[in-house]
Amino acid sequence: MAKTRVGIVSELWRYPVKSMCGERLREMTVTADGVLGDRAYALRELRYGAIMSAKIWPWMLQMRAAWSAEPGIDGAAVRIEAPNGAVIEGDSPRCAETLSGLFKHPVRLERTRQGPISAADIEAIKKGEAFLPQWKFYDEGPLHLLATGTLQHLKRLEGGDCDFDPRRFRANILIDTGDDAGGFIEDRWLGGVLEIGASVQIGDMWPALRCVMTTHPQEDLRHDPAILRAAAQHHQAYLGVFAGTRVSGVIRVGDPVVLSTP
Repeated sequence: MAKTRVGIVSELWRYPVKSMCGERLREMTVTADGVLGDRAYALRELRYGAIMSAKIWPWMLQMRAAWSAEPGIDGAAVRIEAPNGAVIEGDSPRCAETLSGLFKHPVRLERTRQGPISAADIEAIKKGEAFLPQWKFYDEGPLHLLATGTLQHLKRLEGGDCDFDPRRFRANILIDTGDDAGGFIEDRWLGGVLEIGASVQIGDMWPALRCVMTTHPQEDLRHDPAILRAAAQHHQAYLGVFAGTRVSGVIRVGDPVVLSTP
């Protein structure tokens, strides 16, 4: 196997609630199922039963979610910060009432399924009295990686004032590739394995197809439809990669990233 150092870990992000802004970390635990605590929750709208996404509900990106403590620690809960300054914690009926008021639509916070569905649950679902709980809330792969060189390359191709801020793309791991900005860097990783830090190995990578979420405003980022248009024009709307975990472990900002290829 040939090994090439491709960069270092620049940023680490976890998104406890699907489609909300997340939390920036100094270190994160990567499990067989992805980042520990990532997209553990989602909002379900209760009129039709769909899991909510910022693709349809862009206002979700005005909310930020974070864990009160590391997931798995006793008492750890998800906290949601609303634009009006309110802090909502947990998935209680009171939380659902507050969220429904903010969205002016009946919604609740729902966790991924933690075990097999019981016979009573199945019967309730058949009667239309309950919704089928999901195993996962990510759209594609459990991990999402992006190279800084790719964003620099796209910005150079596009020119103008287009803002390719990495926050728009919601990667779990942003890899600083330094002066290597001569193309869509992640294309070179396909078919290989990324070794990060002391032990973590990430593989089974495939291109990430971008969507309208990249154009929505969030925090200090304005609405910018040119983001998706540029990705489509220059790379068929693919940017970054989705991936799976080969070897679990802890990674930290500043860890070296090495590409291993056959």
